[in-house]
Amino acid sequence: MVAACVAVGLALRYAPGLRGVLGDTALLRDGMGGRLVFLLAGSAICAVGLPRQLVCFAAGVSYGAAEGIVLASFATLAGAAGGFGWARGVGRAGVRRRLAGRLARLDGFVTAHPFTAILTIRLLPVGSALMLNLLAGVSGAGFVPFVLATLLGSLPQTVVFVLLGGGARIGHGWQVALAAVLFAGSGALGLWLARRMASRENAPEVP
Repeated sequence: MVAACVAVGLALRYAPGLRGVLGDTALLRDGMGGRLVFLLAGSAICAVGLPRQLVCFAAGVSYGAAEGIVLASFATLAGAAGGFGWARGVGRAGVRRRLAGRLARLDGFVTAHPFTAILTIRLLPVGSALMLNLLAGVSGAGFVPFVLATLLGSLPQTVVFVLLGGGARIGHGWQVALAAVLFAGSGALGLWLARRMASRENAPEVP
């Protein structure tokens, strides 16, 4: 996804006939109305499980780094909360049937350690955000730990892809380089937390 966003950004910036596309974000940048359009569209994309990295990239292109990070984070949280709420209030039985067996152990882990489990999985650069939203919704995880862990765990990748979008728009290569470093760092942190939690789960109990 990182490589794809870099390639798209370079194409939109330098390819003949496409150079004006990065600047054609007037609708999204049109005051509060444009921001609302972005939030509604971005939240819907995140809620149905489409790559939220594209939402973050678009935020960087449209609003730059600082505002883009804020708006992309709101869209991510709204989409995740929508999936969580649907699974808990409407689709709990169906989701449990579909996730039974394969994710039974993960379900217990999320229920026992909601904040740490969700934070760890969000930090990993692989996996399905939609599946995690649904799993958290049908588990015993509280809404507040879910939201806080989602915000903190999603933030590194949000920053990465917003920086990629902003760097593509204004030609700042340092933003692209910083995004690559942050992406590697967040993935390493997620792996470290996952191994730490796994070793804690497998440690023998002291009588």
